[in-house]
Amino acid sequence: MTRMLRWSLLVVAVLAMFLTGCGDDDASDEPAVTGTTAPVDSTSTTTEAAATTTSTSEPGTTPVPAGNVSNVYWSWTVDTTSAQTPEQLGAGGRSYGSEVAMEPADAVEALLEGPNELETEIGMTTLIPPETELLDLEVSDGVAVVDLSGAYEDMNGTLGETVAIAQVVFTLTQFDTVDGVSFRIDGEDRDNIGPHGTGVEVPLTRDDFAQSVRPLILLETPTPGAEIGDEVVISGEANTFEANVLYAITDGDGLIVAEGFTTATAGNGTWGSFEETVTFEAETAGVGAVIVWEESAEDGSQINVVEYPVDVGAAS
Repeated sequence: MTRMLRWSLLVVAVLAMFLTGCGDDDASDEPAVTGTTAPVDSTSTTTEAAATTTSTSEPGTTPVPAGNVSNVYWSWTVDTTSAQTPEQLGAGGRSYGSEVAMEPADAVEALLEGPNELETEIGMTTLIPPETELLDLEVSDGVAVVDLSGAYEDMNGTLGETVAIAQVVFTLTQFDTVDGVSFRIDGEDRDNIGPHGTGVEVPLTRDDFAQSVRPLILLETPTPGAEIGDEVVISGEANTFEANVLYAITDGDGLIVAEGFTTATAGNGTWGSFEETVTFEAETAGVGAVIVWEESAEDGSQINVVEYPVDVGAAS
């Protein structure tokens, strides 16, 4: 069953300009997508959803996409979350146009540059102080030791410290070679950092943020502004009821062209990874979206909805 989405005209205008600048002449006339997540409306026109296949990776890990792409992680307020705080993380994608895979230091440098225009317009931001510089990064025996300049400690509030640290930890732990992250400031090993003294005495992992800013569904591919054709890999991590993650893809007309669900490697209080390769046929190219969510165990409503605007190509 296919459905229509509720759209936001402001975000589509910005995304259309972004895509037009990349050479997409059709994007400016497309319907809008919401930047902060919009539930799927079950009353719209129907189309066929394509068949899908599922594969999973080890719990708690999401390998970096092959080639020259890696993720960066931003502070992002997700209004539909059922967590105690709406301040969560969202993923962006970065590529430098080479055939060489990005290294952990490349990803941290990209993180320190801050969100791009599209990410900013859909509400993503960074809580890492803008003057922060990467001084050194070493990876040994699964631990990345990141050395940042003293400006990194100019964080704002306890939550700000937690998010800023999580941004670095999530960015580095996406790499298969990194299990945990230790911090140095201006070349000195630290047991705590920030005005409130957040503890970093042991290498931090994503699990150290399980009760704070870690979202219950984190969509890691595709990322905002990604170009998708007739096939896309939807992946990330989740901690949902019975490990279920539902998804939908919309085309340039805002119509659902694929939908279904996948199962993460863990759930019900434990984070696991999910990965689904979805094939679809879009009649209309332009501004679309990839949406993931879970159904409430209490009333079946959509919760923990995450939506990224994407550039959808039409079927040939």
